Amino acid sequence: MQDFRHDPAGLGRGYPIIGNNSAQFSYADAVYIDLDGFLALSSTTNKIHGYYVGAGETMASDNETVAKKCPDYVYAQDVEMIYGSDQACTQTDIGTYADFGTATTGAFELNLAGGATGQFLILGFDPEGEGDTDVVVVVAAEIQKAAFAQS
Repeated sequence: MQDFRHDPAGLGRGYPIIGNNSAQFSYADAVYIDLDGFLALSSTTNKIHGYYVGAGETMASDNETVAKKCPDYVYAQDVEMIYGSDQACTQTDIGTYADFGTATTGAFELNLAGGATGQFLILGFDPEGEGDTDVVVVVAAEIQKAAFAQS
């Protein structure tokens, strides 16, 4: 499960950045700007630039040089996201940090080995009140526009 905690329509779109060749984007995927300056799917280790807000698309194999399609996204700062986790979230996880354990389009999942550093700050779990402890609410803690070193 991955989704926005609040409707992203009012957040405004991020500055247009050409998508990586052959990259596939799904709704609520985390994205970053790669070393070549193209928008790419986030990994389990890099900072978060934003979140894809389109219905889903795959870039052409020559997108960087020919098609130059710019996927729609919103900036990550202060946006609360909902992602699945690799294990049940408990109250002691609130306020700790976690990284993605899985970074696959449409199926991002947090590794809840919480600690003092990580891509996301854990705000809570079970956002729908259904007793679903492996669905967590997070905010990006390591945003790409910040100048600090990623740990």
